Amino acid sequence: MHRPATLALALPVALAAQTFTAAAMFAPSVLAPAASLDIGVPASAVGVMTSIIYLAAAFAAPQAGARVARFGALRVSQIGLLIAALGLALATIAHPLMALLAAVVIGLGYGPSTPSGSALLAERTPLRVFNLVMSIRQMGVPLGGALAGVALPWLILAAGWRVAALFAAATCVLIAAALQTVRARFDHPLAGRAVGKTGFIDALRIVLAHRALRRVSFSAFLLGGVQLCYASFLVVFLVEHASMSMVRSGAVLSAGMLAGMVGRLAWGALADWVGDARKVLSGLSVVTALCAALMTQVSAQWPYAAVVLLAMVFGACTLGWNGVYIAELARLAPPGKVAAVTGASLFFAYGGAVAVPPLFALARLMSEGYVLPFAGLTLLALAGVVFLARRA
Repeated sequence: MHRPATLALALPVALAAQTFTAAAMFAPSVLAPAASLDIGVPASAVGVMTSIIYLAAAFAAPQAGARVARFGALRVSQIGLLIAALGLALATIAHPLMALLAAVVIGLGYGPSTPSGSALLAERTPLRVFNLVMSIRQMGVPLGGALAGVALPWLILAAGWRVAALFAAATCVLIAAALQTVRARFDHPLAGRAVGKTGFIDALRIVLAHRALRRVSFSAFLLGGVQLCYASFLVVFLVEHASMSMVRSGAVLSAGMLAGMVGRLAWGALADWVGDARKVLSGLSVVTALCAALMTQVSAQWPYAAVVLLAMVFGACTLGWNGVYIAELARLAPPGKVAAVTGASLFFAYGGAVAVPPLFALARLMSEGYVLPFAGLTLLALAGVVFLARRA
């Protein structure tokens, strides 16, 4: 007899799958300094690898709707973990072409994790805590990054980067195996037959044809770009522009990441209390724009505490909106189409993460400073407000 899973089981399962898939996605950034000599490329080339991961994820995410309908949401989460593990194993071959292939494979594993997780939770979550629950699940992304950042350096020092990569891969495999013990509670063998499969193009059509989904997705493209620029360039900006040491700059980024984790919970709870996720997203976009504008004024003369405070407010907003966004997609999705709609919308969000950081870097080179790049991020965040403010 099929005994459906409750939210008490679904939330930790979805969080675990999201966390360890995200850890695999962040692992190349941690491995790069040690692996670069063996691979034969500079460590800075990890930026290219990160873009490829997001690009592959952008094309994999919209496929999740059809996969969930066919295999079940938990099975798709397990497959994503195994694919990500394969990508990490490929990276240990230590060849530039294999590193690029590894990035593609990791992205293919990471892309479906959010849509499948949303499908696991959507039908089991009461409306009164919907945004909070989705935000807790989205905590898995920064949590996965934190796990990779804490565990892998020690393994690199103790046994080398290849062992660290294989350890991360093995962990993903073990989590996938552990999830098998509860799969019968989630993926009923007949569940997928009741819902038509939604492919890549069909899922995109659903999003583009629905005014509210279209506007939320376009804003996610802009905010996703701002988010990755913050995460990718903050340390470099503080070192080059504010004459800050690597240690102090890294501490600023860590403070911003921690604020982003707290923000995901706080904004989810706020959206449930307000009862309007798009108002919360609009407010976060406005504060993000203000923080990006203030970054143009940061200099070596700024007190360290002021820089940390600005980075934390910036991080709480630009890293904290994802849970509310994912919850809004699930709320707006037609019945049975949560995974498909989430995946299609993530095509835009991941697309922003691919497209905007190179433009930020180009603006930095052209202007020989950071005023123009951060001014650009200000405009992008404000443009996101325009999309969100025009209600369906």
